[in-house]
This record gives sequence, structure tokens and C-alpha cells, in this order.
Amino acid sequence: MAPILTSDDLDGIGADLQTARDPRPHARELVDAVDGGRLADPDDAGYALSLAAEARERAGDHEEALALSARATTTGNGTLDASWLAAHHAERLLRLGREDEGMASLASLRPLLHRDADAVSPIVEALTENGRGELAEQWLTAALLTAVEREERATEGSEEHLEVAEVVDELVVTRRHVRADLGLAPDEYDALADDLESAPDLVFFPEAALAQLLAAHPAMADELGRDWDAHRALVEGELQAADAEGEVLEVEVATPELVAAMLSDGGDAADDGDPAPGPRLPWPPGRNDPCWCGSRAKYKKCCLPRGRERAADTPPTPVEAPAPAPTTPTTASTERVLSRRPGSRTRAR
Repeated sequence: MAPILTSDDLDGIGADLQTARDPRPHARELVDAVDGGRLADPDDAGYALSLAAEARERAGDHEEALALSARATTTGNGTLDASWLAAHHAERLLRLGREDEGMASLASLRPLLHRDADAVSPIVEALTENGRGELAEQWLTAALLTAVEREERATEGSEEHLEVAEVVDELVVTRRHVRADLGLAPDEYDALADDLESAPDLVFFPEAALAQLLAAHPAMADELGRDWDAHRALVEGELQAADAEGEVLEVEVATPELVAAMLSDGGDAADDGDPAPGPRLPWPPGRNDPCWCGSRAKYKKCCLPRGRERAADTPPTPVEAPAPAPTTPTTASTERVLSRRPGSRTRAR
């Protein structure tokens, strides 16, 4: 009996077909797995078919590649991969000479630029990889202006505001790279992109600073953790999870100036400028070294097990749910809740 294919298996097949002398067997294996219901996660069907399309394209079977790519888009509709699959199909259409169809597909996806942060990169890549960098810059600029207007209308601190702010950030950074490739002079949004890219991934609040924040703004407990133990577990858990994926996160240690900015008038420090960044947190320490949190206990007896316990206690959930109604942020959403907002940066207008 043929094996069940996991997401990791699909990643491995995708890597193998890059160097395969004849990638057609990979395409057949992937299609058979989809048709035979042999995917560990049924939502990976679109991804598997897209890999099969790539294998066929590499083999020179362009019509088969386009048919599989179109099928991948239809199959992946409604999944987290939907926008990526659709943009990737449009990119393949352009690459294989179906320019009118490719541009029509991208035009239908264009409204996602100011609504879905995950759609920005694949749409822009489809344009830039096919010699349409100037058009990508035009689309990004228009989407950015629309998203900024939406952000200004949204209630500060609301789920809608956070969601739109994420889109704005993605547009600003992606636009900066496109403009740099085109040799365009930086503008005010490009300067903001540079600030965003140099910002830390997470912020760690020392015990006294966290107590100040929670005393002044109890609602922050939902974001930063109900107490210092929970806060340390959030940071350690996120660092361990990133390390397991081969990623390195930068963690800033909150300074008194940042804490003061967050305490003042709901945390809006924009009028006084951004507080200077704090020191970066060295991680991980040795098992027998003092813990990074400042407790003076050994790491192996302090935050190392704390992060593992949090990972074990946290049920697996999707990174982002595809449902149209946003969910309420929880303490597990550390990329959002431990960010250097609120009031820690000034947006260009």
C-alpha cells in the first residue's frame, strides 16, 4: 500500500524534483496521492498539485503543467494556500507565454493586495519574475494608499486595526524592495520600511516593567501574559519554536523609555518620537548558565522547561484561520502581542 504523504514529505519531494533528471515520476506520485486520498492533511492537495505542475514544467510538458496548475488553484480554494496557489498559476501562465490569461488572473487577485498580507508577496513575485517590476510598484503604491486609509478609519487597538496594520507593514516592506530593484529614490514609505525591517521580532519586559504595565493597563494581560511567569513562557516558547524551524528571532529587552511610552496616554508615544531600541536578548544561554530572564537561576531550571511546558500545553491551531471573521488574539499570538507596538513607531503619512 502506498504511503500517506505528510507536509514534510511534500516539501522533500519538492526539493528532490529540482535536481531530478526526469521529474515526471514525482508528478505522477503527487497526483496519485491527491486522487487516492493519501495526504495526511487534505488541505495540502493544492500544494501537491502545484508541485506536480512544477515537475511537469521542468520536464517540458507545458500543457500538462498548466492543467495541473489550474487544478491546484481550484483544489486549494478556501485553504490557507489559496492566494499563493492562484498567484503561482498566474505566474506560470505568464512564464509559458499565456500573457493575456496570466494578467487577467493577476488582475482578479489585485484587490487582495490591500486586504490580505499573505497575498502580497506571491502577487508581486508573479509580476516581478516576469519583467513587470514597474507595474508591481504601481499596484503596491495604490494598495498601500488604500490600506492606509482603511487603517486610519479603523478603531485604534481593534482587531480590524491590527489586521490592516499588518497589511500596511507587508505592503511597505515589499514595495521598498521592488523600488530598490527599480533604482527609484527612497520616499517616506521606504524610510518606514527600513525601520520595520530593523525592528525586533519580540519584546521582553523585565519583571518590574511588566508589573507596571499590568497595573496601569490590566487588559494587557491578554497580550503579554497574566504575570511574569506567563510572559517568560511566551518568549521562551516562541524562541524554542523558531529554533526548531531553523529560524532566529531577535528579542529586544524593553527599556524604561519604552515602558514609559506605553504607560503614557494608552501607550501612544508617536508625538515624542520612537523610544530608542533596547539591547538584544542573547539566546540561548548554556543549560548551566544564568537564565536570560534575569532570575539568576540556571537556565535548565528556569525558562528552558517553562517554554517546553507551554508548548506541550498549547493545542495545535492554524497560524491564521481562513474564516472571514477575525478571531480574538490570545496569549499564544506572540508575534502580535509581544510586538513593539503600541506607540513605538510613527507611520509615514
